[in-house]
Amino acid sequence: MSGIYQLPGLILTVLCHTIVGYYLNEQRYSKKIFVLCSCLHAVIFASLMGYGFAVGGWNAFFSYIGIVVLLFLYFCIVSKDGFPKKSFLFLTYYCLFSVSDNMMKLVVRLFLPQISEMTGYYVAIVLRNIVLLLVLALYKKYFAATLSFLMDSGKKWWNLALVALLFYVSQVVVTVLNAANAMPDVYLLLTFTVISFLMCAVYGVIFRNINYMKKESEAALVYQNAEYLSNRMSSLQNAVEANRRFRHDIRHHLDVIVEYAKAGDTSAILAYIGEYRNEISEAAVKQYSLNRTVDSILSVYADKAGEGGVSFSVRCNVPEKLSMREIDLIALLGNLLENALHGCQESGKENKSIEIYIRRQNNRLVIVCNNSCSDKLKLVDGLPAGKSIGISSILSVCQKYDGNLDYRIENDVVSACAVLNL
Repeated sequence: MSGIYQLPGLILTVLCHTIVGYYLNEQRYSKKIFVLCSCLHAVIFASLMGYGFAVGGWNAFFSYIGIVVLLFLYFCIVSKDGFPKKSFLFLTYYCLFSVSDNMMKLVVRLFLPQISEMTGYYVAIVLRNIVLLLVLALYKKYFAATLSFLMDSGKKWWNLALVALLFYVSQVVVTVLNAANAMPDVYLLLTFTVISFLMCAVYGVIFRNINYMKKESEAALVYQNAEYLSNRMSSLQNAVEANRRFRHDIRHHLDVIVEYAKAGDTSAILAYIGEYRNEISEAAVKQYSLNRTVDSILSVYADKAGEGGVSFSVRCNVPEKLSMREIDLIALLGNLLENALHGCQESGKENKSIEIYIRRQNNRLVIVCNNSCSDKLKLVDGLPAGKSIGISSILSVCQKYDGNLDYRIENDVVSACAVLNL
């Protein structure tokens, strides 16, 4: 088959790679830069594939290796994910690519022997791309959030990448046997089926374990919310007791004021009332928000900030009900304030402060948290370098609600802005 007739097939293949590269990874650049990188990748990809088709033999195999390396570099350039996660996602995708490619070629050869070589070539490519895009859609809907639970834990991602690499190598062996016709089609299909079944089984176990760990983490967040509410209830209970005491003592306070009034000591009356007012203000429980979860979290961290000598100010305007899960709100706001508190403690500054702004604007929830920070804090791609699990958790919630997270540093103050679409 002439290489010129294979060119549309190459275009379909590189288009599939581009779509997967865009939706599978967390994008590092704008759409314009992504398109430029994709065009460059497409040109080099088509050149290598065309060269492989033209020369054949071992040169074609080396051309294939070059294409794999090229696609991996493309994933690394456009993706914002950590290197171990990039490696796992790439190996998994290319493993699935090899599975679907081998499967469609075998199906065409075994069940459509009457069609021409060129027709079989395009039937296999179209079916392969449809399968890959369907798998991508299922991943985005059901599995992306589960994988994001692992955050950027390098060790876990490297373990998963190793599993993906082993299955990819096994699929490459099947590809080579298929291309060289070194095994009868029936035996080749049996080998391919066994390897693919094992791969699906192992990945099933992996996702099930990750999902189990995710549920445990969510249970921990529920427990954390219960602690927030418990602390809030304790504060309210203390306020009720203080209010009872004030009402019980009000007669004594009035007697004192009456005696000052009889003596005509106006300044003493004003001083006594001022002291009494301060005592009431200190005992009162401040409400930060109509939303119970937000109010509980802000109250807990206001107390922690006060104990650590950190100035804590809040501007909050959100309704009583928010269309997001409580555990997501806890993971987002709790981690933001926890990181802000740690940042203040590590800053070494004499005057430490946390300012939190929360508002719902149309269908968006906007949270801005400003806090004192260390001079050593650096940002990479809008996130703190060597980001912690807490920041990864915040980022995961933002991605879940099609939002974004951005950090900025100015005048020894780090500002975190989280925007969620509700």
